[in-house]
Amino acid sequence: MKRELYSLTDEPFAMFVNRVGQVLREGGIPHNIVGGAAVQGQILKMLTSQYGADVHGLTIHPSVRVQDYLRSTDDVDLALKLEGDDMERIRRINEILPKLAFEAISPNGESVIEVRLARVGAHRPTYRVYVDGRGSEEEVIAMNVGRNPANGNVRGIDEKWYDEFIRQSQQIEVPYNGNFHIVMNVPRLEHLIASKIAGSRGKDLMDIKNLIDLSARSKIKIDTHEISKVLLPAYERNYNRFLSLFNNSH
Repeated sequence: MKRELYSLTDEPFAMFVNRVGQVLREGGIPHNIVGGAAVQGQILKMLTSQYGADVHGLTIHPSVRVQDYLRSTDDVDLALKLEGDDMERIRRINEILPKLAFEAISPNGESVIEVRLARVGAHRPTYRVYVDGRGSEEEVIAMNVGRNPANGNVRGIDEKWYDEFIRQSQQIEVPYNGNFHIVMNVPRLEHLIASKIAGSRGKDLMDIKNLIDLSARSKIKIDTHEISKVLLPAYERNYNRFLSLFNNSH
């Protein structure tokens, strides 16, 4: 059962997302962190720039309610570009998973955070979170690992975009506090929005609104033509609904 425990304002989740990116970049593996964690990263990048504050500063800022922008999650969605047949890709994933576990001092320097691998496998591996040695079976971060277009995270979008999203990925850096920055590879903003438009569930629409409102306030141009290339003609209705929302914000 999904419990939606974490956002990137939470130290264990922020450290884990950063660790995932670090391990994959060091291994030379093209990838994107996608889904809710990617949306949170893009939102926090815009908010920290807009308010001239790091993530910790945002959480205590009198003029912003970070919780209004971040939809909590309990998983990290990951799209990988791996070579070889499917068995080889699964083998590579199982090699990577143990490297994502860690034990380290928290960014605020007040706790020891440990993230232990609890369930291995290409299908929804999980990690248990401990703070100063305390944790429970409910305090878990799960992963959805896409290893090819057929089981990736583009939800109905033409499979050719799986590799293209990774090829055009952006590395973003979000200042957490003076001691720690979250560095993550995510889809470019237009591709992230397109994946949300394709889904168009309630939570997707909330993410779309936050992304386009903040981009307007941050004077970040969104290329609607690029979004249309991804979505049309299959998602014409969803795209037109997005355009109406977009035009009201920009």
